[in-house]
Amino acid sequence: HIKKGAIYGFIGRNGAGKTTTLKSVMGLVKTPQGKILLDDVDLSHLSRKSHRELCGKKLGFIPQNPMTAFDSRLKIGFQIRETFTNRLQMSSNEAMALAREKLAAVNLKDTERVLGAYPSELSGGMLQRVAAAILLGMSPDYILADEPTAALDEENRDLLLQIMQKQMEGKGILFVSHDVAALKTLCQNVYVLG
Repeated sequence: HIKKGAIYGFIGRNGAGKTTTLKSVMGLVKTPQGKILLDDVDLSHLSRKSHRELCGKKLGFIPQNPMTAFDSRLKIGFQIRETFTNRLQMSSNEAMALAREKLAAVNLKDTERVLGAYPSELSGGMLQRVAAAILLGMSPDYILADEPTAALDEENRDLLLQIMQKQMEGKGILFVSHDVAALKTLCQNVYVLG
């Protein structure tokens, strides 16, 4: 159970199924049995299109490997703008203004360079922060964060934890991590997957 306004930790050994669980909730992996309920809607019975409609609006995801979250052929600015215009029904100018604001919020202050870059031109830590910036802009009800601090240096790790505490307040967050200090800082409860 993930309640809005609470951050829950999820920890376990490698290969225990943490990422697979998150991917099941996001509809990226089919669950052969059991139920996944989102506000009383069983996600396992939704069509792929219906499930996709929830992504970004109700459900947000910070992937463990941010390189796989972006299309390598398209510039970051284009990808963020398309996400915001399509999902939030805003104009291109509004989308870019929101993109700049949220990139600055995650300590990507050279926003024009980031927006004009291809994913391969940014580090893993920068891409992880871009994913967090998109999530901040989308403001979904529930956030699944899969090792979101793994590629970050200490300063940006602390910043992301602060963002999750303050700017994502009121959201239901499942924070998957091996970072015990981060789990202690953020989470009210921690589930251990054996």
